[in-house]
Amino acid sequence: MLNDKLNRLFEGALVPQKLTPPHPDVLWLVDESGKPTGFWRNQLTEKEKTLLMLLYKEYQHTPTPTNEVDKQWAEWLLEEGNVPNGVEHVQLVHFYLSEVLDDYEAFTSTWHDAYPHVKALIWINQQYGVLVLDGADQEDEIEYENFAEAISTDFYVDLYVFIGIQSNVSDSRESFFRQEQSFHYLLSTSRTKHVYQEHEVLPLYLMRFVPETEITSLLDRLITADLLEDKELLSSITTYFEHNLNTTQAAKALHMHRNSLQYRIDKFVERTGIDIKQFSQATLVYFLLLLHNHS
Repeated sequence: MLNDKLNRLFEGALVPQKLTPPHPDVLWLVDESGKPTGFWRNQLTEKEKTLLMLLYKEYQHTPTPTNEVDKQWAEWLLEEGNVPNGVEHVQLVHFYLSEVLDDYEAFTSTWHDAYPHVKALIWINQQYGVLVLDGADQEDEIEYENFAEAISTDFYVDLYVFIGIQSNVSDSRESFFRQEQSFHYLLSTSRTKHVYQEHEVLPLYLMRFVPETEITSLLDRLITADLLEDKELLSSITTYFEHNLNTTQAAKALHMHRNSLQYRIDKFVERTGIDIKQFSQATLVYFLLLLHNHS
């Protein structure tokens, strides 16, 4: 609740608590708790409005669908409506904002201007939304990392993106809920980067059912404590995995000579006895490092 003294000062302009945003005749403000308080606009002078808006942030309600396509997808994903028409396969891209925006319309326009093949944008709440992409219309790969940086610069918020695995439109509602759970779990445990793929988050999400003592025991048995402290080596190995065990590409990403990276890989194999040049053994280590980095 806003400062009690201010509430008493503007008592005549306060709206009843039963009235909730949005309302065109009400100036809605929020304090640190995020709870909205409303003032009748016609009961405030321009100076009083300016004073209140200097002291408190204006409340922004969750945007509602602005066109029929957005409305159809919102009803399908959130209200168990009918399956949307006009598309067979879709990819859902979830996003989370570190803070509430001042201009949701501009943010939405930025998405559509940058990526015209975005079919729909649905807001779940003031900081969380999901994009619907046509699975058959993705010739150019979206540069989410660059886009997240641009959003941070333009809107002064951090943008986190979760790229879902493509699915049939009839299965997209179930995919939405599973992806939403995985993304929320990730945000609650770690935010080491801004863009995540569903396939890299799923193992972490599933491992939440495994007791922490079991995870610790597994790490201690296969990767020694002194090796876990070698951040430079582990970072190199992680990059090697992210580039599909391609030494040349990984070395380029690390800005180092290929032979130097090969030396680090051989060093890891020697210290662990696990040959990460072999896919099955690399998969195990990749999984273990995921657990370590998010523990």
